[in-house]
Amino acid sequence: MDLPMTEPAVNPRRWWALAVLSVAVVIIGLDNTVLNVALPTLVTALHPSSSGLQWIADGYTLANAVFLLLGGAVGDRIGRLRTFIFGMAVFGVSSLVSALVTSSVALIAARSVMGLGAAFLMPATLSLITSTFTQPGERARAIGVWSGVSGVGLAVGPLVGGVLLRHFWWGSVFLINVPVVILALIAAPLVMRESRSDTPRRIDTLGVLLSSVGLTALVYGVIEAPVRGWGNPLALGPLVGGVVMMALFVAVERRVTDPLVDVSFFRNPVFSAGSGAVALVFFALFGVMYVLTQDLQFVQGNDALGVGVRFTPLAICLAAAGPISARVAARFGLRVSMVAGLTLLATGVALLLPVTASSGYLLIGLSFAFIGAGIGLTIAPASNAIMSSLPPDQTGSGSGLRSTVQFLGGAFGVAILGSLATGAYHSRMGTALNQPAVAGLPADARQAAHDQIGGAATLAHQVGGTPGAFLTRASNDAFVAGMHIVALVGLVSVLLGTLVAATMIPRRAQIAPDPDSALTGGPVAESAHLAGI
Repeated sequence: MDLPMTEPAVNPRRWWALAVLSVAVVIIGLDNTVLNVALPTLVTALHPSSSGLQWIADGYTLANAVFLLLGGAVGDRIGRLRTFIFGMAVFGVSSLVSALVTSSVALIAARSVMGLGAAFLMPATLSLITSTFTQPGERARAIGVWSGVSGVGLAVGPLVGGVLLRHFWWGSVFLINVPVVILALIAAPLVMRESRSDTPRRIDTLGVLLSSVGLTALVYGVIEAPVRGWGNPLALGPLVGGVVMMALFVAVERRVTDPLVDVSFFRNPVFSAGSGAVALVFFALFGVMYVLTQDLQFVQGNDALGVGVRFTPLAICLAAAGPISARVAARFGLRVSMVAGLTLLATGVALLLPVTASSGYLLIGLSFAFIGAGIGLTIAPASNAIMSSLPPDQTGSGSGLRSTVQFLGGAFGVAILGSLATGAYHSRMGTALNQPAVAGLPADARQAAHDQIGGAATLAHQVGGTPGAFLTRASNDAFVAGMHIVALVGLVSVLLGTLVAATMIPRRAQIAPDPDSALTGGPVAESAHLAGI
């Protein structure tokens, strides 16, 4: 039976519902990173072109970005539980197809459909938590768990991928989703109640069109810029066009009666500060993870499983800090919780600055621990603040907007920070490859070593001797120099997020029950409390 958002009855199965939603976000997060360790295997198994290999990963990314806003709005209109089930079913079927395909083109198509499913699934999980947990204190704890497990999915992806690839074929990294999806589809209707907007709005067709085209162009440009160069027309054109289309989208949304996204959300300082902090955190996180994965593999010489194992401090600390964040925010306030989390995150990123090619894992392990704890203390209260500051009939749209902001932050982190790291690597390797120790190498081999550290590592192994040792040392030093730039820029972005949280979040903003919200359980009283009124 459908229940309106204002229904005071408490769902007795709400914690089971949280378990199902948590499993869903784990597999979504896992699927974002599990493929990274499988890409070398896919080269051997499916023989994709270099651009084909890139789009096996990026097809998912692009589809996910384009449909997040629509997925959130559809949940408000037809029901968040129905949207969750639809997204989960699409994600599961496309996972099965991805595991069984025999060509790179088919895998790109299947991965793109997975991105579509995730775009409907992810906003529904957060809006369902908001409608299921009506008491602010319980909601804060539930979102803390949701935040922790979603981050754990990202962090354990390389570990799960490494274990599966050691024992099974490459398709297992997708097939693992299928039994989880089946269990979730069975359990969801049993433990969750349907919720939707009390005043359903028409789908904003023009908004869907503008946001889809704008996000497609923007994300395509972000994906292509590191490969083609930021000044290349095939990258710069989509980037500029995407920005123009998204600006037009905002202008239209301010005027239509039933907007896809109510841009007035950003007038609320808690919503704006929370969204800004989320974007900056994921900008730094994804950029740092991008270079650290390669450092652990090529500089420190770990295989896929070894890389995954070394990510465990990040997963453990994130999982532990997420639920704790609710108590921290309740005791000291939202501002203190977020500033403390961002400070821990900044410390973790700063620990990468003294890392050298020969310094081993200790500093990186400590960095992972601080980063995990910082994200856990930051994202959960920020997400709770964002969702609790929304009108109850627009939690789906707001959740989709929050997911889009997070996604774009991560995408730009990989693109911009990855490009900075690549530029530093190219500069240093260009100098190193002119040294007498490698003067006899063929031009194509020199180019491969210059392009990326993986090519240099392969070439060093092949040539051996003095040239091989020189290449190893030079490429490792060049890559770590790029990693230092990534850490420095990432640190600046996190400090900027700290400044945003410290100055924009009202001093009295809380995410714990006050007398009014405890009596009513209502989101209106809580929203006023969050705004510091």
